[in-house]
Amino acid sequence: MESIDNASNLEVLKLWPPLIAELSSPEAQIRRYAAWVIGTAVQNNPKAQGHLLQYKAVKRLVEKLGDEYAVRSKAIYALGSQLSHCPAAVKQFEEAGGWSRLRACIRDVEEGTECQRRVAFLVANYLAEDGALMSGLEENGFLKGFVQVLQKQEPDVREKVQALEIKVTKMKTIKAVNMLISKNIGTRDKETMRELRETIARLRDDSSIDQELVMTLESTVQSL
Repeated sequence: MESIDNASNLEVLKLWPPLIAELSSPEAQIRRYAAWVIGTAVQNNPKAQGHLLQYKAVKRLVEKLGDEYAVRSKAIYALGSQLSHCPAAVKQFEEAGGWSRLRACIRDVEEGTECQRRVAFLVANYLAEDGALMSGLEENGFLKGFVQVLQKQEPDVREKVQALEIKVTKMKTIKAVNMLISKNIGTRDKETMRELRETIARLRDDSSIDQELVMTLESTVQSL
């Protein structure tokens, strides 16, 4: 599915309906792979995005945001691919209550930080597009949620891979927060802004984080 031609052939071969149906498989691993394939097929592929819209699968992917962690992560990936430069998909996403369900995915979870990282990446990319609708991000408190991710003290990590995941998640989150602030989303919440400024001060002392990102965020906040 990484080939645009192969992804486009899903419609020719009538494979979209059975693929989408696997999102309801009793096996979590199958649901995970179905979301993964869908996300890869529609990534940077307007034709495949149109086919997915035709089968109204955005709602099905939104429903998977409440699934098991591994499935949820790939559903976020698939939604990020589908929403990219596709206003019609954003409309279906909003109608399905997508923003509130996506917001729930950045809450602290025991399984890891992958979902938080994917949500941050999705939000940052979405806000980089012209004409992005912002009300869902404002109403569901995405800025507050991301600030809480950055506030969390780093645990005693024994494995380097875990430390790397936490580092990448923080950096993706900083980028998302910077985009939200630059669009003035959530900035009227004085308590969240106070917490963000305190968090930025701590991030300046975090040698594991790209300080250029921190400085950019600080500059954006100061420009308000």
